[in-house]
Amino acid sequence: MSSDRMGLLIVRAWLEHGSSKPLRGHMRLTGDIANGFDREVTLAEVSGICAEVETWLLEILAADQKP
Repeated sequence: MSSDRMGLLIVRAWLEHGSSKPLRGHMRLTGDIANGFDREVTLAEVSGICAEVETWLLEILAADQKP
C-alpha cells in the first residue's frame, strides 16, 4: 500500500565541552509533514539518538500498514 505521506526528521548535533556527556542531539520529527512537527527531543547519548531515529522509521512503516 502506498501513501502520499512524507515524514521529516531534522537532527542538529553539537558538543557541550566540559560536560561528562558532551554530545547533544536535538531532533524535530514528524510522520507527516502536512501536520507539522509531532515532537522535539534533545538527547545526550548516541544510543538514544539512534533509538529515536529507529522509532521514527518504524512509525513511518506502521502508518503505511494502516488501512
